[in-house]
Parts: sequence; C-alpha cells; structure tokens
Amino acid sequence: MKQEITAYYNDLAKDYDENRFANTYGAYINKQEHVFLKKHLDQDDISLNLDLACGTGRFLDYADYGLDISDKMIEVSMGKYPNKNLQVGDAEKLDYSESYFNNILSFHLFMHLDLDVTQNILNETNRVIKKGGYFIFDMPSKKRRKLINYKSASWHGANQLDIKTLKKMISPKWELVTYHGIAFFPIHRIPKKLRSFMIRLDNLLCRSFFKEYSSYLIFVLKKK
Repeated sequence: MKQEITAYYNDLAKDYDENRFANTYGAYINKQEHVFLKKHLDQDDISLNLDLACGTGRFLDYADYGLDISDKMIEVSMGKYPNKNLQVGDAEKLDYSESYFNNILSFHLFMHLDLDVTQNILNETNRVIKKGGYFIFDMPSKKRRKLINYKSASWHGANQLDIKTLKKMISPKWELVTYHGIAFFPIHRIPKKLRSFMIRLDNLLCRSFFKEYSSYLIFVLKKK
C-alpha cells in the first residue's frame, strides 16, 4: 500500500495545492486547519516541531522539520522552504533520536492507512517527542461515516476513527487533551450566498456536543 500511496502523491505533487485547495471546499478545510493550529501551537517556537507527512509544505509555518514518503512532494516543499530540515522518510520508522521534538503535527496521513499502521505511528511519534509535547493529527470520523453509510472504494481516505477506539490506542502513553470537528456540512454544495451563515453554524457544531459527527476530527494528544 505504501508504494501505491507514494506513486499517487508523486504524480499529484506538482499540481497538488491547486488541485486540492484552490476550490471552495479545499479552501475552507485549509482555513479551519490553520485556525486550529494557531490556537494550539506557538508560531514563535517551531525550531523543534515536526510536520509528519508534510506534503507540499502547507503547515511548515508551524514546524522547522518536515518528512514525507513522497520525494516529489518534498521537492515542492523544499522549493517553498529551502531553509527547513526536510527529508523523505517513513512515518513508522522515524530517523530521529528519542525525545527529540517539542511537538509533531500530521494532517491527511492516517486517513490513507489502517489502524495497525496508525498504532505503529502513534508509538513511533511518542518515542521521538518530548514529555509534555503535543501530537496534533486528523482522521475521518467513524461515527459520521456510519451515519451516512459511507464506504471507501480504495485505500484513499479509507481509515476512520472514533473517540472510544482512539483512547484504547493511546493508553497509557498519551493523554487526549482535546478534539475538534471539521466540516459538519458539505460547504461546497451550499449556495454561495448562504455560505457565510452556514460556515458560522458549521464552526459552532464542530465545537459542540455533535462534533464527533463532523466529516473530520482533529485530535491533540499530549505525551505522558
């Protein structure tokens, strides 16, 4: 599966930003992810932060280190951030010493894997992060998918998670600090004149009791 994922993103790398985030839905997701990171990470202290699966560098304003399995994605991110510490690598086998990083962030990675690989990465990130450090990542919501009877046709975006399962996976190495929903409504399908209102309502629901029914969930773990 990793070879398929690598080949897929190598082919897409050159046009990835325009393909995924130039449209209304992609722009909305991107904005919400950045808002969340600004709230939980100090942008004045990013020297020992790692962006795991950094892709084309969307979040390298929050980390001085980046790693991705796709060499073509790394080429694009190096063009944007030539002074960052960027490298090709496997998230299950991180080439860093124990307790090296202050914080780690990872977006749009776990959704393409399975729970066994997810568990391996949770263990590996715990190894290389300092005690008290944050690991921030996203995953499609299992409860949302069950509600709408969604089933992925391939590895792409097939993985999913609920809070109960996550808590079992992170015990006893991590503490779940908080989590937040992203995209409760299909914003891209709502008429433009109504979107500003719906986005406000979307943000409210993504922080509410119903947040686990959002399309995606962002988790903040803290190393014990």
